[in-house]
Amino acid sequence: MTELASEGLASFESREISPGSFLHIRREARRKTSRLRISWINDLGPGNALRCLIPACLLRGTRSHPSLRLLNRRTEQLWGLSVGNAIDRAGQRHIISLSAEFPEDLRLPGSESVFEDAIEFIREVIHQPHLVEDRFCEETVHNEVIQHRRAIEGRIDDKRSWAMQRCLEEACPDEPWRFHEYGTVENLESATPGLITELWRKMITTAPMHVHFSGDVDQQIATEALLPLFDDRSAEIEQLSEWFPLKSASSTREITEHFQVQQANLVLALRTSTRFGDPLHESMLVANGVLGGFMHSLLFTQVREKESLCYMVHSYNDGSTGLMFIHAGIDVDSAPQARRSILEQVEMVRQGRFSDEVLEMTRQSWDSSLRMIQDSPASLAEFDLRSRVTGRETDLAGLRNRIAAVTKDGVVEVAQRIELDLVYLMAPEEAS
Repeated sequence: MTELASEGLASFESREISPGSFLHIRREARRKTSRLRISWINDLGPGNALRCLIPACLLRGTRSHPSLRLLNRRTEQLWGLSVGNAIDRAGQRHIISLSAEFPEDLRLPGSESVFEDAIEFIREVIHQPHLVEDRFCEETVHNEVIQHRRAIEGRIDDKRSWAMQRCLEEACPDEPWRFHEYGTVENLESATPGLITELWRKMITTAPMHVHFSGDVDQQIATEALLPLFDDRSAEIEQLSEWFPLKSASSTREITEHFQVQQANLVLALRTSTRFGDPLHESMLVANGVLGGFMHSLLFTQVREKESLCYMVHSYNDGSTGLMFIHAGIDVDSAPQARRSILEQVEMVRQGRFSDEVLEMTRQSWDSSLRMIQDSPASLAEFDLRSRVTGRETDLAGLRNRIAAVTKDGVVEVAQRIELDLVYLMAPEEAS
């Protein structure tokens, strides 16, 4: 094992166990429980839906506990250990995770302990799932396909999220982050027990892997207990694609789609030509905060409160894709005025026409948000993982300091890069 250079890596002590396999341990004495997260990283693509079935199938049973009922009984024996899975994306990467939370040994009565048994249980979930004739059970795969199909089809019910995704797909038709982490229903059609089993074996052996652990356990003891999670890792780790280059906006496009909605959703996609590692990245974070990231931001105080052109409005900056989105819930009749007012606020930021008070409130709001991350082991592991996956600096304290040092001139400079790419409107069907 080789020790990675430590530069305040979000309080995690990190080691590369083998090529593409990383262990991150953080001593946490303030909580009564330990948290464990195992994540595998792949490229986003048209096969996302099939990969999403893997963690769900793993949590249906193991070799020693070959049913969901027996699996749940075992978690009860492990002092109520909770286990779950998550599907996410970061830039052009697809993240599949299993997580567990269980009591600290120091909090248990007498000489009781759960740490080593909990780790062994998670290892079995990952490496020894319940298989029938060396494949996932056909009924299990069939049921998980149904559940995941419902999750994909149900995305349209959240019109706010759906509008954001549709805008992303239209703005980036040839960029890898256009793919949703859940994948498509069409991709599920090819799901078979054999294929999902093959994908599982490939994922746990060759996909880049990160294990995050937070708990009140000596680092050496924790390391020795967690090493079996890296069993069966291949020396041939799958190489992820190079980061897709950032694009600038060529000409502004407009798209309107009609759905069964009462409230229209207006989404503006803007190109920032700024991503993680750029010297002005922190300035872009603050610029986004001044524009629409917080309750004191220009979009909220001007477009919503003063002009009453929307029910809600906010902006979001993605430092891994170089994209900024502005989303507003509006009456469809007010779409032209809302668009005009939103772009006026963008121009206000470009020209530095915001007060020093707003700038200071934005820096303080960012600092408060980042301090909240420090107070949550789960959020800290999430921040650390996403930072490593997207190439962002993992030093949370350093990020706070850099944001605190952002000046008005820096905000104005980086705001000059913002270009409007696409205006997307989700409108009620009766407005067609």
